[in-house]
Amino acid sequence: MTAKSILIVDDEETLTFSIHQSFLMEKRDYEIVTAESGEDALEKLKSKRFDVAIVDIYLPGISGLDLIKGIKEKNPDTLIIIMSAYATMDKKDEALEYGALYFFEKPFDIKEVKKIVLKTLDSASLT
Repeated sequence: MTAKSILIVDDEETLTFSIHQSFLMEKRDYEIVTAESGEDALEKLKSKRFDVAIVDIYLPGISGLDLIKGIKEKNPDTLIIIMSAYATMDKKDEALEYGALYFFEKPFDIKEVKKIVLKTLDSASLT
């Protein structure tokens, strides 16, 4: 069984570190990659396929919404979770329209995000 790969994209380094650490505590084989900008994430997507992407809507450079489009163009099967502290209902709807499965408003409980990611990965493995 190959390791599940998770991309975490946020310019808040402490948040990406906390999410990363949370997944490392699991007794499963995960490959966690972090990116601080949309451009950084797109660069990583050139050489790697991700099972899940956790993306902030507001990023330096290209927006998280544009990043979702880029991820879905490259790999439509990537499961996307959006997070933001400042998103309007329109932005949330737009993210879901572009293919995001879940939206978390910051601040959020990292355990809750991890629970959703694990459940989503488990259900995707069954199909």
